[in-house]
This record gives sequence, C-alpha cells and structure tokens, in this order.
Amino acid sequence: MGKVTRVGIVLPESHYGNEEWKNSENALKYADEVARKGAQLVVFPEGYPGPATGPLHPKELSYRPIEALCEKAKERKVYIAAGDVEENPSMPETYFLSLHLISPEGKIIAKYRRLQPDTPPLNAYLYNGKAHLLPGREFVVKDTPLGKVGLQICSELWVPEICRINMLKGAEILLSPVHGLHSKTMYDPKRVRDTWRCVARARAAENSLYVVVTQNFYISKGIGLDVEIMAGAFVAGPEEMVAHTEEPGVLIADLDMGRLEYIRSRNYDEENLSKPEDGKAFKPLGCRPGQIWERNPKLYEELTKPHKYSYNYHYFDEDLDAWIKEYDKIYGGKYRRILDKYGKLRFVKH
Repeated sequence: MGKVTRVGIVLPESHYGNEEWKNSENALKYADEVARKGAQLVVFPEGYPGPATGPLHPKELSYRPIEALCEKAKERKVYIAAGDVEENPSMPETYFLSLHLISPEGKIIAKYRRLQPDTPPLNAYLYNGKAHLLPGREFVVKDTPLGKVGLQICSELWVPEICRINMLKGAEILLSPVHGLHSKTMYDPKRVRDTWRCVARARAAENSLYVVVTQNFYISKGIGLDVEIMAGAFVAGPEEMVAHTEEPGVLIADLDMGRLEYIRSRNYDEENLSKPEDGKAFKPLGCRPGQIWERNPKLYEELTKPHKYSYNYHYFDEDLDAWIKEYDKIYGGKYRRILDKYGKLRFVKH
C-alpha cells in the first residue's frame, strides 16, 4: 500500500425541521471523533448540518453552522465536507443546495451547487416545503494533498455522465452525500440499499475512483433503521467495496491512493496479460484497467441532443409552476389527475 487517505464518514442521527439547528453542535462532536481516529477528511450527508430542512435563519443559532465547522476544521487540521441550503437572492422562493469543502486552514476552498437538482415534488417533500432548488453552474473538482476531490450530491450518482465529467476533470475521490428519508411506503429499504451500493460500485469501477456516500438518519421521525437507511455510509472503490455500515456513527476508511494511481495509469498490456515474474508481489486486478482511457467521444454526440427523455431544469425562466408541463410529458398527459388528488401536499410541511 502506497499513499493512503483516511476518510471519516459520518452517518448521523439527524434532526429535522424546527429542530434541525441541533445538528450544528452534534456535527462539531462528530468532527472531533473523526479527528481523534486519525482521519484527514470528514464527510457529512447532504444538507447536513444545514440549515436545510428547517428555517434558514433559526432563532436558536447566532452563527451559520458552516462557519462553526470552518473553526473546527482549523482546530483539528482536517478537511470537512458539509452541506446546507442557500436562498437565491435573485428570485424569491428559490434556493440552491450546496456542498462545501473546508480546508485545514478553516477556509471554504470549494462550494458546489447541485447541477441536477431533484424535481419540485421531491424537493418539497425532502426539504420541508422548499420546492424550487435551482441548478448550479459548474462542476467542482478540487486538488488537495489528499487527492483530487470531486463534489456532487445524492442521486447525481445515478447519472453516469455527471460522474464521468468529474473523472475527466481529474476527480480521484468523489463525494456524493445523500439526503436520506424518502417515502415510508414507496421503497423496499433492503433492495434500494443494495441498488445504491451497486450504482456506486459501477461509478467507481467505470471511472477508476473512490465514491464516498453517507446519509441522514432522522431520529425525530421515529422510524426505524430498517426503513430509513436507504444507503448507509460506505466507500466504493474500483476493485471492491472498501467499507460500509448501516449503524449511525462514524465509519473510518483508508483509501489506497497508490493502488488507484496504478490502476489509472495502466491498460491491458503484455506484462499484466502474462504470468507475473514475482507472483508474491503481484496483486491481481479487481477491475478493468484502461477504463478511463478507452474513450471514443464521437460516439457520444447523441447525449447532448434534445430528447423526449430530457427534463427542463430551467423551467423557472418561465414561471415556478412551469415544471408541471414537464411532468405532464413524463405522464403522457395524465399527471393532472395525480396533481389534483395529491398536489396540495407539494408545499405542506411534513
């Protein structure tokens, strides 16, 4: 094993809505725990510690939780990745979902605004009525002594093109924090958990990088781990699942950056297709070498063309209800029936 980056992934017992402000103090304690265990990078879930699901200016806090984490990063000499929701000053009732990377000097060295947000019904459900999370403008990959860190959020992991562009911009460690609680009845938790890990392993293997995932466990919802843990906390590598847990707390994982460099700097060749001269020193590959080099961009032009499966993420340029037309395309003109029956729930706090 060559150069190693130790990551502390936090699967927190999170507070939701009006109690969300309590996450700030807990986040500082988690950061202390991770630092004591020797990790160089602390990773929190999507929107954690916030504000995100609760008031964006909670009366209980006289500071922004991100600012407190900046001080903690400086104190503990660690990198911290943490999230919140920011108001859009240019358009009322609209927001940005952000992921910040904080340096050991206590500075925010990167801020990623989710490029492909969820749609308004899901945003309203997840963020306590904040339906309109607008897309950001750029990918973010930050070169650090730990490796090149790419930032994305939640189900963007399910979009191969987003992960691939992060890789093309140099990402070696891809942070993809998850929100957590979805419908209490829609998902089979065990199967969706397996699918999250399957998707992460695919992204890690096809892009020769590490994928770091964690989520919120909302204790205030009173729902058990068996339902709420949709992803858990884990690191997927190009050759294997490096580490995972479904129990709230801190997961420590060592990322072998030397091995990653070896994988990324190889293709099929006469040496690795032959019997190794030193069998004891040779570690058989658990993934396909050359995966990031064997590309033919001329084949991919179709991806950039408008298609019936394309969703207009800039619907708000028309008005905030224009997304309904996009949904109606998906539902073949029958979405109005669902909207008439359940639509009042879109902006109801739950």
